[in-house]
Amino acid sequence: MEDSNKVLYDILNERLSLLRELDKEGDSDRRRHVASETAALHAPLAHRLGLYQIKTEMEDLALKFTNYTQYKYIAHSLAAKKAERDAYIASFIGPLEEKLHKAGFVFTIKGRPKSIHSIFHKMQVQHCDVDRIYDLFAIRIILDSPLEREKQDCWQVYSIITDMYQPNPKRLRDWLSVPKENGYESLHTTVLGPEGKWVEVQIRTKRMDEVAEKGVAAHWAYKGVDGNRLNTDRQSVYVFTPTGDLRRLPAGATVLDFAFSIHSEVGCHCVGGRIRGQHVSIRQALANGDQVEISTSPNQHPTPDWLNFVASTRAKNKIRQALKEVEYKQAAEGRELLERRFKNWKIEYDESKVSRLAVKLGYKAVSDLYQELALGKEDVQRLKELYMDLDAVHTPVTQREIVPAVTHTALALEVDINVKNVDYALSKCCNPQPGDPIFGFVSVTKGIRIHHCDCPNAINMRERYPYRVIPARWKMKGEN
Repeated sequence: MEDSNKVLYDILNERLSLLRELDKEGDSDRRRHVASETAALHAPLAHRLGLYQIKTEMEDLALKFTNYTQYKYIAHSLAAKKAERDAYIASFIGPLEEKLHKAGFVFTIKGRPKSIHSIFHKMQVQHCDVDRIYDLFAIRIILDSPLEREKQDCWQVYSIITDMYQPNPKRLRDWLSVPKENGYESLHTTVLGPEGKWVEVQIRTKRMDEVAEKGVAAHWAYKGVDGNRLNTDRQSVYVFTPTGDLRRLPAGATVLDFAFSIHSEVGCHCVGGRIRGQHVSIRQALANGDQVEISTSPNQHPTPDWLNFVASTRAKNKIRQALKEVEYKQAAEGRELLERRFKNWKIEYDESKVSRLAVKLGYKAVSDLYQELALGKEDVQRLKELYMDLDAVHTPVTQREIVPAVTHTALALEVDINVKNVDYALSKCCNPQPGDPIFGFVSVTKGIRIHHCDCPNAINMRERYPYRVIPARWKMKGEN
């Protein structure tokens, strides 16, 4: 069996031993905590492994230590009617045994008492007292059948039973055709026995019964499959803290997922961990039974890349929340910086004008502009000039005010690259005029586009595609 799954079996056995010893402690918060944790984590894990005896005992003891009044009431009700229940089961089994012997089956039949936890659960769901639970009576038929005849024999026995007693079609459970994920195979039905009492009947073979008793390990042993194929739960992975507390995480979870399952602060400052004495990174995928110890550093903080290798919803939400908090903090710092500089320059700070400026510069929101300021990626002096010019009104000049200058036709563009005959065109987004500071941008399909250096798209192009930005300048036609 795979080492990680052996660890799970050992943990479950240790927990069951602990539960059995809790009676000696008397009523205590620790006892209630252990019982509640067992019901929430260990019993479901035993169920997934197919360890039904362990699961049943865990559930009964957990109920005993968390709701002793109900546990005691059900236990006493069952004990008071044990003789009556045994006599009824004997009367039900007698005629059935005769029929099965005549059909040539080799078998054993066991009376199977319902667990106290199972009865309690039915009482909760059906909103009734223990005397009103209709299928308190249960038997199990175990056939000695060869592997190739197992399903056929089980269905034949089912046919004999339903000929003798009326079945409840809503209570048929066929785990022969499609076994449970943990390997459990059986045929369950509920029939109306003598005196109008419902009896649950389980039909299985000796092999199936051993799987049900010993769990998924027995299933693989019968199949002759390497234990490394053992898979307890394809949707979950079960790991432990250094103190032995069990944690259930989604399949594919990493050390970082585990850190966030402990506490959000532990997750945000996680730099790695230790598994089986080995140092591992925050990206290390977890396996069933791993005992994980987390390492942290106050200098570690979440990055957007973390979202690519965590599997749990909790971790993803906490990372996004942390990133948002960083963005809010940076935006606040950037705004404070801009307001302080405007105050020094005796410029009135207008939030609406800054928002307009952010849009003009290509930002989706003004908070993005503030962030760039805080990170030093946006120049405050440049923003001041653009802010002051935002609402400037340019008065048309008369012909007499025009200063003679080089005409447009006398100018040509020169692009500083070692490629001849390259197509270029003035960009329509900023419409640069002769004499303006300009640069070239290599587009994917339209050759080179010439932009004004203060083009609203300039920052985005330079940051995202610096390798496509090339120098450009105006020159006189014929100028070398």
